[in-house]
Amino acid sequence: MKQTVVILDKPGKKRVRMDFDQKGEEKELIALVLGRAKGEYELEVIVDHQRGRTFGRVMIRGIAKNQANVKVTGTIIIAKKAQGVDDFLEMKLLILDDKSQAWAEPRLEIKANEVKASHAATVGQVDEEQRFYLMSRGLTEHGAEQLLVKGFLGQVISKITDVKMKRKVYAKSQ
Repeated sequence: MKQTVVILDKPGKKRVRMDFDQKGEEKELIALVLGRAKGEYELEVIVDHQRGRTFGRVMIRGIAKNQANVKVTGTIIIAKKAQGVDDFLEMKLLILDDKSQAWAEPRLEIKANEVKASHAATVGQVDEEQRFYLMSRGLTEHGAEQLLVKGFLGQVISKITDVKMKRKVYAKSQ
């Protein structure tokens, strides 16, 4: 399976397309939005299936703090002639303070009738019970938050197959 990794770690806009032009293609997109500084972070993902019997996965994780505004949109498009497509779009965003905001907008545009396509999107904050538990074990509030964010982002970083890219992404996520 062909894997693409995208990182948006500075305010700005990034648009990513994943096109399926040949029958039987398998592709995966892993994207991280690291909104750690004040500003607008916008990621748009478009997955376009023009041929059938294709397989796609999109996993997006994002964080927002220090007055960052993170917006993630994702669209899976399946053409009428693209029967037998299997695709899933997952977006999870974590807001780390009360001065930041995050939006996740998944969309499906399906014209074929024999497909398996779905999406999931969540926007939330750090679980206070988890933070409290970690602090009761000796971590500072900051240390507890860092550990929770590391686990949150690590869910997708661990799926990166290119070792060099995985190290780069891991370093940027710290």
